[in-house]
Amino acid sequence: MTSIAVSQVVRRIRPFVGAADTPDFFSMIDQQARMIVNLAKVVAEVLQGKESTHSLRLLDLEQRRQELQRRHQAVVHALPQSGLDEIRLTMEALDRAAALLIRTGRDCHPGGSNPDAAALQMMRVIRKAIESLQHGYSRLANGSTAAESDADAAIASQSALVFWRMSDQQEAAAAEGQHLTAPSKVSLDRSCWLHGLYENLDDIARELSGAGVILKVWSRQLSGAGGLARLPQSFMVR
Repeated sequence: MTSIAVSQVVRRIRPFVGAADTPDFFSMIDQQARMIVNLAKVVAEVLQGKESTHSLRLLDLEQRRQELQRRHQAVVHALPQSGLDEIRLTMEALDRAAALLIRTGRDCHPGGSNPDAAALQMMRVIRKAIESLQHGYSRLANGSTAAESDADAAIASQSALVFWRMSDQQEAAAAEGQHLTAPSKVSLDRSCWLHGLYENLDDIARELSGAGVILKVWSRQLSGAGGLARLPQSFMVR
C-alpha cells in the first residue's frame, strides 16, 4: 500500500498489527473491482444473446467472486473493526453488485425474452460506473489521490438509470394507449421479466453509487480537500 493510503486509512489499525502485516486494502478492492468489470462485460453479452447463460466465463467469474469474498472477509474479520467501516462497506457493496450481476445473467433464459433498448442502455451505464470505480481504486492503490471524478461518475449512475427507466415506462404507456385489445400472455410475461431485470439493474446501480460515495470521501481525505470528511451515516447501517 502507498504511504499516503497507509497514513490516512490504515494508520488506525497499525497499533494492533505489525507494519509488515498491514493488508493492502486498496489493491484488494481494485482486484475485486477488476473482476466485476469483466463480469459486467460477460453479463452484457448474455443480455444481447452473444453469450450463453451457462457460459464458462460466467461460471469462472462466479467462482472468482466467491473466492475473493472469502479472502476479503478473512482479512477484515482478523483485524480490529474500529476505523474499517469504509473498507468493509466498500467490499460488501461490490460483492452485492457482483452477486446481482450474476443473477441478471442467470435470469436471462435461452430462447426467452430479449431486453429492450432501455435495458441495454441501463447496462451500459452500469458498465461505465464499474469501470469508473475500478479506475478510481487503481489510482488510490498506485498512490494518486485524484479519484473524485471517478467517484462522481459512479454516483451518477443511479440517477441515470432512473432516467432511462422512466423514459421506457412513458413509451410503454403511450404504446398501450394505442391498443384497444388486452395484452397477450406473451406480452405480460415479457413485461414481468423486464420489470425483474429493471429491479436488478436498479439494485446494482444503488450499490455502485454507494461505493462511489465512499470513494469520494477517501479521495477528499487523501488529498486534504475534505479535512475530517466522514462517511454519511446512511451508509453505516446495512
